[in-house]
Amino acid sequence: MSIRIVSKEELGQAQKNEKGIGFIPAVLFPNLKNLYQRRAERFDELAKDNPFADYLEFAAEITRAQQKALYDNPLEMDMDALMAANMPGKALLDCHTFQRTEHWRKLLKSIIAELLPVAPDHARPTLENLDKASENELEDMATALFNQEFSAVSPDKSVFIWAALSLYWAQMASMIPGKGREEHGEHRQFCPVCAAMPVSGVIQIGTTQGLRYLHCGLCETEWHVVRIKCTNCEQTRDLNYWSLESEQAAVKAESCGDCGSYLKILSQEKDAKVDTVADDLATLILDARMEEEGFARSSINPFLFPNE
Repeated sequence: MSIRIVSKEELGQAQKNEKGIGFIPAVLFPNLKNLYQRRAERFDELAKDNPFADYLEFAAEITRAQQKALYDNPLEMDMDALMAANMPGKALLDCHTFQRTEHWRKLLKSIIAELLPVAPDHARPTLENLDKASENELEDMATALFNQEFSAVSPDKSVFIWAALSLYWAQMASMIPGKGREEHGEHRQFCPVCAAMPVSGVIQIGTTQGLRYLHCGLCETEWHVVRIKCTNCEQTRDLNYWSLESEQAAVKAESCGDCGSYLKILSQEKDAKVDTVADDLATLILDARMEEEGFARSSINPFLFPNE
């Protein structure tokens, strides 16, 4: 099954009937009102007694800079026209083909301005270089990241480039006037809004109690994927769950023996404050364990890009 974004009107009466029998939302678009504030607070909390405390604290500062850039740079966009022109079978904001505007570079400028006064000494030269980079240089780096050509962009620059791109895409995703509908198809492991990879999955509480959603590492959208199924290859035969603590751990890695991949699954039922980005980054020791076991990560954390 795949997920397609359609207009609210297109779902019509069928969705009303589905709601009456326990309708499951296929897509949850990002609510940006408190997202970055909560994430920054979570980074600060997780930094305590963590071997990667310095980086988690700096990630919190980047997240706060995203929040400031969000409110300083509102986005105006005709999303209805974009949906009307969308090609069937294509993600509405496909990061590989969507025509970016200068807005994301404005967000980058804003993020850099916020970070320079608080950045550690080793990060300031990178921020200053990005601030002086030409439009072509910035666009080339953005394209390389979307094409997963990670070696073309130094890791110290990737984090800031992606922070701006992610905020841009999240702004757009939060404005989509449609809903998600499950359909037959493939590529469920990619975001139905922007076709980017997830960062992790989350078992939710509240109105979606007990359901698993994958969280996009670019546009912050979440999409439903049933539990006890590999999120990468959709097999169910050889799944195992790993944690650094006990069976009650809020963060576990779901490994698949069929495709050799793993994805972290966060449980709001075990800890209501888990954040798909912050908790994933704070458990890098679990990633090291999974690599020792021979599994490859099927996701990307926006604060930690591969070197190659």
